[in-house]
Formats: sequence, structure tokens, C-alpha cells
Amino acid sequence: MIKKIISSGILLSLILAAGCGINPQQSDEARAHYMLGLSYLREDRMSQAMNEFRMAEEINPKDPEIQAALGQVLHVKEAYPEAERRYLQAVKLSHEAPRFLNNLGALYLDMERWDDAIRYFKATSSRLDFDNPEVPLSGIGYAYLQKGDYLQAVTFFKEAISTERRYAPAYLGMGQAYYALDKTTEAVAQYREALAIAPNYAQAHYQLGLAQVKLRQTEEAVASFNEVIRLIPDTELGKLSREHLKVLK
Repeated sequence: MIKKIISSGILLSLILAAGCGINPQQSDEARAHYMLGLSYLREDRMSQAMNEFRMAEEINPKDPEIQAALGQVLHVKEAYPEAERRYLQAVKLSHEAPRFLNNLGALYLDMERWDDAIRYFKATSSRLDFDNPEVPLSGIGYAYLQKGDYLQAVTFFKEAISTERRYAPAYLGMGQAYYALDKTTEAVAQYREALAIAPNYAQAHYQLGLAQVKLRQTEEAVASFNEVIRLIPDTELGKLSREHLKVLK
């Protein structure tokens, strides 16, 4: 899903704030736990990451990076209310750093709180100190897509692409909006743009397959669904692709 990419598109910073009332040795110890937690997070070892981030928090509870890291683990674990609390704390402690506003937008997508997602993504995309505005702009587009406001979705996906022409999720989202507007040929063109940037983008292959079925391009649809199965065989999209192939063959 687009929202999953948006959720993981901005890595946590590697710089810890000094913290109030802790000495340099404590700061170094907190940083060590934080860095180890990041390593576990990238390896998808969530329990170990949580343990390290909690030890960092015990030493330096007022560091926004640590709060955001805890929020990210809780987000992945789908403990959404607690993740929200951590992200909000990171926003407060950092004086509204845009990367933490973006985290909240991504969380609200997963919570299906579309208007809250739009609000936080707009706050992020308007900040000149945020390096990847295509990410929150695509988040806004996705939220409007889920609200059924497809024209607004297209507007924001186009803005994301104008900001960064090689951001594949924006093309995927625009394709989904065109598909919902019954502009299937245009949707196919957008999915192909996404795949030109990211050939192993399984979600784009799947959406392309659906559009090809609608256009009665059976042979091409079979190839698209087979590519999904090759890339992510044991996922929900992989299973759905197998079901579609049973109907098409």
C-alpha cells in the first residue's frame, strides 16, 4: 500500500539531542542504546528494538528522537494509540520538527483518520526544512483517495511528482485515482511510470493487472499477476493474484 511506503519513507535521524539534566556519559549511553535499537528496527527485530529504545528513554526521556523511535516500533506493531502518544511527545519536544509531523500523518493513514492525516501532511509539506515534500504530498493524495475525492487526490499526486519525478508511490496513487475515475488507460500509463522507476514494485504490478483485466488485456494481466506472485508470494496480494489467475486461465 502507498501508506506503508509513506510510513517508512523517512528514516529516523541518527542524531540524539543532548537532553536536560544528563551528563555526557549518560548521553553517550543513551545514544548507544538508541543506535542499537535502530539497527534492530532495520532488521525487523521489533522486540529487541523496543527494549533498546526503552533503555535509552530511561536515561534521556526528553529526547524527541527516542520518543519517535518508540512510536515507530509501536506503529509497526499496530499499537496505534500508544504510537500516537509517542509521536505527539516527539512533536512537542522537538518544537514541531517536520519529520515527526510526517510520522503522525503516516500513523493517521493507518488509523484511517483521513482528515487528521491530511492536516499533518499539509503541515509537513509546507515546511522548507523538510527534504522530501513528495512524501507528505503523496500522503495527502492517498487520504483524499480513501475519502473518495479522486480529483483532489490527482491534484496532490501531481504536485508530488512535480516535486520529485522519481517517486514511484505518487505514480501508483495517481493511477489508483484515475482507475477510480474510470480512466483506465490513464491509470495503466501511471502504473507503468511507477514500474519504470521501481521494476520490483509489487503493488504497481498488481494494480496494473487489475487495470489490464478491465481493458480485456488478459495475457498482459496474467503476466502482471505472475510478477506479483514472483515478488511477494506469501502476502495477501500474492494470494489475491493467484485467485485472479484461476479466473483468467
